[in-house]
Amino acid sequence: MRSTGRCGVAVALCVAMVACSSEDAPLDSPGASLPEATSNGVAPSNAQSPGGNPAEPASPPAQAGGSEQGPPSVDVAGLDPASQSGTVAGDAGVATGAPSTPDAGSSTPPSTPPSTPPSVVPGPPLTIFLAGDSTVSTYADTPSPNDQAGWGQMLPERFDSRVTIENRAIGGRTARRFIEEGFLSPILADLAPGDYLFVQFGTNDGNRTATYVLGNQTIPYFLDPNTDFKAYLRQYLNGARAASAIPVLVTPPPRNSAYCVGGNGTGAHAQAMRELGAEEGVSVVDLNAKSVAFLMAICPAPTPENFFLLRGDGTVDGTHFQERGARGLAGLVAEGVRESVSPLAEYLE
Repeated sequence: MRSTGRCGVAVALCVAMVACSSEDAPLDSPGASLPEATSNGVAPSNAQSPGGNPAEPASPPAQAGGSEQGPPSVDVAGLDPASQSGTVAGDAGVATGAPSTPDAGSSTPPSTPPSTPPSVVPGPPLTIFLAGDSTVSTYADTPSPNDQAGWGQMLPERFDSRVTIENRAIGGRTARRFIEEGFLSPILADLAPGDYLFVQFGTNDGNRTATYVLGNQTIPYFLDPNTDFKAYLRQYLNGARAASAIPVLVTPPPRNSAYCVGGNGTGAHAQAMRELGAEEGVSVVDLNAKSVAFLMAICPAPTPENFFLLRGDGTVDGTHFQERGARGLAGLVAEGVRESVSPLAEYLE
């Protein structure tokens, strides 16, 4: 009986020793780790976008074209593609997982992450369709640099080879007339998912006296900016969305009264487009504000005129543009795309 008691004590001691050896390893052992944290206890992101926000690897943000600090001090020649170019941010610094820990006793050092950031997968080809009026339209190109041109005609210079520009703008149209004469429907039929529809009206929509005839009906050009104008523009937005395409509103440029004093005859319709964009969650390229600021800085008006169109008799057409003016406006549109239309900004030259 006495020897049996000693065996029982020995068994109990062995069980206790086994239990001690099976306790969890401490957190600072090679088999455990603590999440890296900032002073407020939140784990930091491993990748940052250029603006300081966490990067989104699936859709890298484009750098903005820069904020304006007042009217620009350069002329249109300064709006060449090179001066408006930017760099698309990549996914540098995105974590790909913790480095593996070598086996105990191994002399192999931990693998180091590659020094070259992963490449950004380029976006697929796409088409930008343009719906608008004469200030957007394409005109016959002649050897003269002073012939008439619309900014849509010059827009292909601002994008890389993945982008096709389909300029469907027609002179003399309002947001209503473009629809009722059947120009919007073919665009909506041609849109593919991922394409863009840029819409710019307002140049003719503010005319309170002009009319046009459709069938047996005489229709005024004027569309109230706060009601009818917005209602017709919504048809463009809804049609693009139904085709899984992306609508973009482009505010109309001013007339030559913007030189020096900042006259802005299209300002009310431009403001309506800004408001509609906010209401509908649609990107707005504010060509109106950018071109007004640009023209205000040119004082007095250039002599000879080199931005707005010169008529055959030498007088200035203060609504339409010659090549230099159209090219400058296209540069401002590209600047607006870089600022507010992501991820399309990735396709800019």
